[in-house]
Amino acid sequence: MAVLLEVRHRIMPITNTAFDLFVDFYADTVVPAMDRHGIDLIGAWKMTGGEMGWDISIQRYESMAHAEECLTALGQDQALWSAVEKLRGEVEIEEITKFANTVSYATDQRLQAACDSSNPSQPRQYMLAVLQTAGGGILPAIDIISGLADTMEQAGALNLVTAYASRIGRTGELTDLWIMPGGPQGMLDYRAGDPLNDIIAPLRQHAPEESITFLNPLPYSKLQ
Repeated sequence: MAVLLEVRHRIMPITNTAFDLFVDFYADTVVPAMDRHGIDLIGAWKMTGGEMGWDISIQRYESMAHAEECLTALGQDQALWSAVEKLRGEVEIEEITKFANTVSYATDQRLQAACDSSNPSQPRQYMLAVLQTAGGGILPAIDIISGLADTMEQAGALNLVTAYASRIGRTGELTDLWIMPGGPQGMLDYRAGDPLNDIIAPLRQHAPEESITFLNPLPYSKLQ
């Protein structure tokens, strides 16, 4: 299984001007530095919902040793860090990182299909679902979500991009990244009843907590 690094930034002040400055800097300076040091940035998005001013990106590595090698090289890139210091004179940046392992239903085929179907002229809406499993519940939750992913894809409702379990961070946390072909509207409407109760009810026994955030691709994201 691949190792993923999830990186979140909060850009202050919470203004479009500050966020645009950060996005331009990332596209012009950080992404080329990542390319120089062999870092596979598979996606980057602006987060919608909850606290404002956040972005999220996902990097993919072959192993923890590979991640350490690439990130060590990045950390020694003097041109990058000189530019970062200049940016910090204009905006404040908070960074939160999390290492994770991909899970069984997050297949290479699903990720590749999402990348292959990306169209920068028509960026898609994404959704990040973060589940907190109860003690010992992560493996049963993985089995259930695997079936849920198949069901949602067959119905044309959601397409799974990737999924990962925290390796360093909150124990028992499971994250799913989805494409929303129809946008978020269907998630916002209230509908009585639960047509997926046969799947969701058992899932809640093992993963009683879940939060959802909508994501909009940034210009340098491979996943559009």
